[in-house]
Amino acid sequence: MRKNLNYGVFGETLAVRNELVLLLTVCVLALAGCPPPSPDETETIMLNGDVPLEMVWISGGTFMMGRYPGEQDSSFYEDPQHQVTVPGFWMAKYELTKRQWQAVMGTTPWSGLDFVLDDLDSPAVYVSWDDAKVFITALNTDTGLTFRLPSEAEWEYACRADTTTRFYWGDDPSYTQIGNYAWWWGNCSSEQYAHIVGQKLVNGFGLYDMSGNVYEGCEDDWHSSYTGAPTDGSAWVDTPRYPDRVFRGGGCHYGIYCRSAYRDYCSPDGTACVFGFRLSR
Repeated sequence: MRKNLNYGVFGETLAVRNELVLLLTVCVLALAGCPPPSPDETETIMLNGDVPLEMVWISGGTFMMGRYPGEQDSSFYEDPQHQVTVPGFWMAKYELTKRQWQAVMGTTPWSGLDFVLDDLDSPAVYVSWDDAKVFITALNTDTGLTFRLPSEAEWEYACRADTTTRFYWGDDPSYTQIGNYAWWWGNCSSEQYAHIVGQKLVNGFGLYDMSGNVYEGCEDDWHSSYTGAPTDGSAWVDTPRYPDRVFRGGGCHYGIYCRSAYRDYCSPDGTACVFGFRLSR
């Protein structure tokens, strides 16, 4: 059951404040004839207890989704490479943290479990895809906004940040640069837990930890190839829904799992020390 320690009047005040600020911003921009937010523009939403949630504007564009021909250490699950056009959207600068989870839910699902860093600015882990959806419902109630999980196409577009290489820092065939950008097995084998967010180098869209640290849940159902996938950036959801969901980012595992095209799946109720999520809107 959801516990929101600061909900009541304070939670309602936050919702009204956030909604009014964003509404006024949109109105002012519209009256001034201003274009949509510029690349790397950020906004900060204050959660209960004045906990900040930082979002980055991801300008829309067209990219090639999936592995390129002959990509090192890649998988047929990433075929066929195909063109996708993604509209602009907001994405969280960091993976959702324990501090942010507690601000909304008032719970600590990771407490007492193995391979967990006791730091509120590390990712919220041992939260399932289903848990993420419950969190988002509570967050939207508190803020009056419309947060959601990213589609798989949005996630890969944001991860690549206008690059076409294996990683957003290059192909890195010998995995010599990955430690500068990601928490992975090479720097986590003796610290097998998700680390504090934002400690590695940022990608070209202003996002941190898109590779490594934790797997990030997407809205999409799992499909073993991209044959028939949407090309408009929307989530690929079946009716009825397929039993598994897409997870991206690779967690603090081997480098091959941290590639921009890498994709995996898990049941909606599955949890682990390397499972978390990142918000979109």
